Amino acid sequence: MIGIIFFACLIFLVIFIFWFAKWCTYYIKPGMTKFWSYIAVVFTCYMALIGDEIIGGIQFGYLCYNRPSIEVLVDELEGRKVRLHSERNLLSNTLLEISKGTSKAVDVDTNEVVIQSMTYRVDGGWLSHWIDFNGHANPFFFDNSCGPGKKFRALMKTHNIKDVDYTKHHGQ
Repeated sequence: MIGIIFFACLIFLVIFIFWFAKWCTYYIKPGMTKFWSYIAVVFTCYMALIGDEIIGGIQFGYLCYNRPSIEVLVDELEGRKVRLHSERNLLSNTLLEISKGTSKAVDVDTNEVVIQSMTYRVDGGWLSHWIDFNGHANPFFFDNSCGPGKKFRALMKTHNIKDVDYTKHHGQ
């Protein structure tokens, strides 16, 4: 119900933007100047609403598509016993709140990192936090995470790598 109310408020905002643009351009003589001024006011108001998500999405896309999601750091993977470590850190100097999750598979015998993967997650801009559909502040224009997904576990299964913590708790 709250999402519907906020969606109605969003529709009101759109109507208000068009009214505000008309009000701002009221004293401009009809013609191309008035038309382009109207378009500029509407564009500026929409950018105030969603501009943070557009710029934050560009930053997020750069992080996701310019870095490998899984790195194999050794030559031989077959039959290793590993312990998984993961951590999540917030990145600085980003418009939206972007967190970087790093998962590492560390060989229990040699204590070296065998596989490393990175996952990025982002929260939406101020408008998606304000509307907050279903308790999630995900971005409106792009997916909120990128990373290897199930490829990390599939790589471990393919090369017969055992997670000692997982097998201890799940009896495999």
